[in-house]
Amino acid sequence: MNVSTQVLESLVQALRLNADERAPLFFLARQQPPPARAMEPETVSPALQLFLDHQGLSPAFVTGRRWDVVAWNEAARVVFGDYEQMSAHERTSIWRMFTSPMYRQLLVDWEGHARRLFAQWRATCGRYPGDPWLTELIQDLMIASPEFRAWWPDHEVLSASEDHKIFKHPQGGSLVFELVTFQVFDAPDLTVTVYIPLDEADTPAKISQLLSS
Repeated sequence: MNVSTQVLESLVQALRLNADERAPLFFLARQQPPPARAMEPETVSPALQLFLDHQGLSPAFVTGRRWDVVAWNEAARVVFGDYEQMSAHERTSIWRMFTSPMYRQLLVDWEGHARRLFAQWRATCGRYPGDPWLTELIQDLMIASPEFRAWWPDHEVLSASEDHKIFKHPQGGSLVFELVTFQVFDAPDLTVTVYIPLDEADTPAKISQLLSS
């Protein structure tokens, strides 16, 4: 039975196979694996953007398979920065974590957050072999961040990110959130992240003030 390359590539994506796992699938089908394709840019539906906008005082954004922020609401902008003014690298969670002075100030436990994010991001890299954008990002991070360069040889497995987040915002001061993340049903490579402001440290009022300033 002959299986088309398109069908095999669909299986690779559905099973989230990395480069080493992808090749045997093609060999089993008696085919030579073609070069991996570069990932295409992602967008969100109007309905998903509307969902973000209706979160009010809860900073919310959508990240794609590259962990780049592809959509956000106003609360996310005032807490995490103006994504509209950021470059493609700067919109990427892993790049901002390791290169942004603002993130180092914002996160009370920067190293703990950075190590956890790095381990989670590293685990997903193998799913998209051959993507030139990802290759360039890794090379740039090796140059830009001593911590990234030092941690890259490690294959540390860490627990999931803590749901309780405490930030030290340069204008808002201490902000406390409960974190919720979920995948989009009809676009599983998109992840929605919502930071629910807690009454602790008067966070809702501070977010409201940041939005009105």
